[in-house]
Amino acid sequence: MRNKFCVKCGTEKNLVSELCRDCFKDENTLLKDLKEIKIIICDNCKKYMNKNAWREPFSNDHIKNIKKIVGHLLEEKIIATPKAKIKDVNVNVEVHESAKFTNGSLLNINAELDIIGIIDNIEMEESYNIPLKVRFSTCNICRKKGTNYYEAKLQIRPKNDRVLKFVKSYCKTKNLFISKVIEEKYGYDVYLSEQKEARNLGNLLKRKFNGEVTESKKIFGKRDGQDIFRATIAFRLDS
Repeated sequence: MRNKFCVKCGTEKNLVSELCRDCFKDENTLLKDLKEIKIIICDNCKKYMNKNAWREPFSNDHIKNIKKIVGHLLEEKIIATPKAKIKDVNVNVEVHESAKFTNGSLLNINAELDIIGIIDNIEMEESYNIPLKVRFSTCNICRKKGTNYYEAKLQIRPKNDRVLKFVKSYCKTKNLFISKVIEEKYGYDVYLSEQKEARNLGNLLKRKFNGEVTESKKIFGKRDGQDIFRATIAFRLDS
């Protein structure tokens, strides 16, 4: 009785599913497809667009940030073949130091994608060279900087310079911009660009400085038939 053999090359060694290991690897791939990747990065704050929202940057350095973003998005967009188990993904991105990162600029880069995985207990390695385009734009928040735009007013009562200093520091770390600060008789009014972050800030002040927080809303316009509100978040230190 003749031994089993590879139906492709005829060898009788290292057979897997009627193929030898080498032919099996030729006939099977870990990567089935790669979803379309659009890379948009804010030229100012370095946030990147993903799933219709601006996400926090990985680094304040443009080149490091681009490499991290590309690696993250590539891993997210991988579509493995149904029977493949992906064990490891490595992405190497080269960005030339002379690249321009200004609003409207388009950067062409190449990403080397290395995948390690298993199909039918056979460990496989695959490498791909993927050309990508990185477009630099300005995110919604940065576009509003330098204007009087605000979504929330944070009231600090009574006047406390330590609390105000903390608020300014917090806004820098969160890329939450302050359109203006008004010194009132009994405290400070800080006009902020985002309601959600303003609420987070109010709750943080409450925990850090042992105060009380209240919130009120006021309609200031309409968008697509829906009312648009501005929030007033009042933080009062315990006396």
